[in-house]
Amino acid sequence: MFFILCIILVLSIYYMKRSHFTMRSNLPGLSPHFLFGNLIQSGVLFHGVSIGKALCTFRDRFGNVFQFWFGSSRLIVINDTEDVKHILSNRHIYEKGDLSLKTFGILFYHALIANRGLFTIIYLSKQ
Repeated sequence: MFFILCIILVLSIYYMKRSHFTMRSNLPGLSPHFLFGNLIQSGVLFHGVSIGKALCTFRDRFGNVFQFWFGSSRLIVINDTEDVKHILSNRHIYEKGDLSLKTFGILFYHALIANRGLFTIIYLSKQ
């Protein structure tokens, strides 16, 4: 009985890792850790780095468009004004979601937050 429970636990963890914590596209970014995403790698959890500074560090490292995992939530961060103009002119594709606004609006109060489906797009100004 214990053996069966261990197998179920291992398979459940494997399924969660594969379905929620794997890179899904060729966007640059770090591979996420299980349950914590990129919060450990960026220094947000254990080194007191603010999320804004961590995203600026990722921007310097990966360029103007990259993905960042905030726990199990995948964020696509955009730092180019031309890309933001495209997003704003095509609001039917990139609509603001209530869940993203409630979740990330407190953390990124100077950011444009839009989501569609399984990912969230955040634009950080260079202020």
